[in-house]
Amino acid sequence: MILPPPFVPQDKVFKGIGLGSAVVSGTAFAIGRRIVPRYTLEDEREVEEEIKRLRKAFDRTEKELRTAQALLPKDIADSGQEIFDVYLALLKERRLTNRAVDLIRTGMLNAEAALSETAKSIKAMMRLQMGDSDPYISRRADDVEHLVDNVIGSLQGSGRLSLGLAYPNNSIIVASSMSPAEVAAIPRDRVVGLVTEDGSLTSHSALLAQALEIPAVMGVQGIHRGARTGDRLILDSAEGHVIVAPDTDTSRFYQTRAHSLATFQREIVRMAHIPALTLDDAKVEVCGNLELVEQLPAIMSYGAEGIGLYRTEMSYLTGKTLPSEDELFEIYSRVVSSTFPGTVTIRTLDLGADKMPQAIGSRLEGQSQALGLRAIRFCLKHQDIFRTQLRAILRASASGNLRIMLPMISTIEEILEAKRILYSVKEELNREGRTVAAVIPVGIMVEVPSAVVLIRELGAEADFFSIGTNDLIQYTLALDRTNPEVMDLYQPLHPAILRMIKVVIDAGREMGRPVSICGGMAAEPVGAALLVGLGANMLSMPFYNIPVIKRLVRMSFMGDMEALAGEVLGTTSSQEAERLTKLWLQERLPDLLT
Repeated sequence: MILPPPFVPQDKVFKGIGLGSAVVSGTAFAIGRRIVPRYTLEDEREVEEEIKRLRKAFDRTEKELRTAQALLPKDIADSGQEIFDVYLALLKERRLTNRAVDLIRTGMLNAEAALSETAKSIKAMMRLQMGDSDPYISRRADDVEHLVDNVIGSLQGSGRLSLGLAYPNNSIIVASSMSPAEVAAIPRDRVVGLVTEDGSLTSHSALLAQALEIPAVMGVQGIHRGARTGDRLILDSAEGHVIVAPDTDTSRFYQTRAHSLATFQREIVRMAHIPALTLDDAKVEVCGNLELVEQLPAIMSYGAEGIGLYRTEMSYLTGKTLPSEDELFEIYSRVVSSTFPGTVTIRTLDLGADKMPQAIGSRLEGQSQALGLRAIRFCLKHQDIFRTQLRAILRASASGNLRIMLPMISTIEEILEAKRILYSVKEELNREGRTVAAVIPVGIMVEVPSAVVLIRELGAEADFFSIGTNDLIQYTLALDRTNPEVMDLYQPLHPAILRMIKVVIDAGREMGRPVSICGGMAAEPVGAALLVGLGANMLSMPFYNIPVIKRLVRMSFMGDMEALAGEVLGTTSSQEAERLTKLWLQERLPDLLT
């Protein structure tokens, strides 16, 4: 099916990144970008008054954030608290307030302008030092921008956290961006969807919108020019489309699509707990990606057979001090025991780039580059932090089934040193009389080209491989996947990427090493069909993609997917690979392409 249909005028269609699998219609409620006043203060007395005004605005913003935090539904309150803790920690960070105060004093600037300039300088420094390639960098830049916007709103007496009272029934919010606090404050009895010009799948706002099950389309360029308050909108979050002022035919078409999608979604979720066995009885393990602990109930309810990627960084980014071993143990053991008999694959810390805890950020100022001291490199450099996490993971191994996964491995020396530390920690715990599982598989993430080239050498030391396709694509094709100027070059089905994946899977099969895929490719039917055909043993993805991918597996023959993969491996362009795969799906499972 071609979406949107040809009879919909193209100037009425706006495209972005969809969150969820729903079609909703409603009335636009537009929130424009905030206008930041700029003026020069007259004298020292005004300067001091302006600093007092700024500090009061910070205090009000903290109260507003805590109020918004309290509005979270009980089922996601803990996970939402982690997100809000990031903002509250930023609010207390001296760098933000001190720089703004310095600008007021030295530049004689008003508070709003000083804050705006401070945010720009912090974001510029972040990108200069760390680059833009890691999605966490974009997330932290969003955090700074959203927080400053909330404080400026408080200075102007127009904080958006109280806007919920103004939303009419059946509203679709159209905004330049929305902070997590603003998303949390959305009254879901009156708001049916969210559209933003900025934002990405990995932003805190996106994560919260997904947890709250608010249909959303983010990164919609030009939507403010196309949609005004009062306009009728259709939001297709499955396709990432927004249609402005639909005519009768368009409305009728999307009413039918909304009903079909809702029916299909109910059916696949109902069937999600059936094992993912192909029609010729080949087993594929379909697991969920976990970042916030409170995503776990949704992941399991959508049919996950385990946690294929547990990102552990959030516990380190939400406070002024590093988490203790006992705090980490409590979190990890909860996840492992709740997932049993499924297996939890815990990725050790991928700190670095913008993912730097406040407690150690100052001593690493200027060291943390996007391609520098991060992930396993960071852990080997800061073994005290690494050992604390390993102790907590090993203790949690007694609660169920877990595997340890080392990120960003590029050399054999890294895995050897990491395992040496791991075994040292295990011996330490044994001497203390702590219970630790006898066998804990240790694997690696394959996300840089050198790991592909060395895969057999690395496999001699690894129990399993997990291919992180998102990073592998960007590092292999030398592009920044967050840069809209080169987004068309981000091609998961690029022949080089498919052949590299095949190299890793073949090595895994020959060496008896299970191979999983935990990148975005695994979450889409087009990518998943190829990955299974190439021989991947496990696919891991966001929870809302699990039912669709399990249906794909259950309704296909392994032999057919292998034949498809073999044909696609012979192509020389991503366009041809996509065409062949979509044609294959259209002939067999057309409902998965809608």
